[in-house]
Amino acid sequence: MLKKFALLFAISGALFTAKADTITPLTSSATNTTNNSVALGITNAGATQNIVGNSAWAAPLPGSSWISFTTTGDTSNSDFYTVPNGTAVTFAESFMLNGPITSAFLDVLADDTTSVVLNGTTLYSANLTGNYPTCSSIAIGCLTSTEGVFNTAQLLPYLNANGMNTIDFTVFQKAGSSFGLDYSGCITTATPEPGTLFLLGAGLIGLALLKSRS
Repeated sequence: MLKKFALLFAISGALFTAKADTITPLTSSATNTTNNSVALGITNAGATQNIVGNSAWAAPLPGSSWISFTTTGDTSNSDFYTVPNGTAVTFAESFMLNGPITSAFLDVLADDTTSVVLNGTTLYSANLTGNYPTCSSIAIGCLTSTEGVFNTAQLLPYLNANGMNTIDFTVFQKAGSSFGLDYSGCITTATPEPGTLFLLGAGLIGLALLKSRS
């Protein structure tokens, strides 16, 4: 009887070791994203806000909004603010991860362009040299053709799988008048189902009991 009980115990621990995926979304919005424009003393600086994009920009990425520190997207808006050339504002989002990372991606749009830094490591350094064109001309820009795309292989080495992470976007104004950032992505981690560790332990105990009875 004890042997049958031990066998059942071992099987129960072996069967319930499935894992659940936890998805951490990364999306630009007034809620998720901070900016340092006030600290820089920039005219018309303010909290991060969702903006109506310039008519020449790509539509916002899935789940995100074009953002800035003031009304800087739609040139027909009566409150539209022209950002002076040479302006550089850093937008940031922080997030927690808990568990092994199974996949990650991040897509980025900006006017005129942006650098991307993950946990202190520069993933993309904005091209600010030469006769700079408009945001539609080179990556990372404001159109799908100049969108920045980062995959698991590029992000994984710099992510903290167990703790806080911060991603920074320093958006530069080099040509034109509009100014904005848009990003969207997600990070998927594998975490044990509730009770999985207990059941796994039960399986190991069951196997030990079987061994002691043999």
